[in-house]
Amino acid sequence: MSDIQTTAQGPIDMKRAITLAAATILIAAQTIAASVAGGWAIAGFLGLGEIGAYALEGGGFLLGAWLVVKFVRAALHNEPLRRPL
Repeated sequence: MSDIQTTAQGPIDMKRAITLAAATILIAAQTIAASVAGGWAIAGFLGLGEIGAYALEGGGFLLGAWLVVKFVRAALHNEPLRRPL
């Protein structure tokens, strides 16, 4: 027997969807901006030059994007968009 429960899915709850979208935009903007700024600051502190700054900013962007994806997955797991029937 499968551990996955098959339940009927109800309609999308627009209030939940809008709340998740708004929270995602806010979290994404802050997280990605802080990650990129952190890469810029570290490169400046270490004197890595322009290429080093771009590399660390790119790494910061990837880190920020990864954190946003983790946030959305956790949010969808804890608060599904569809209402149960």
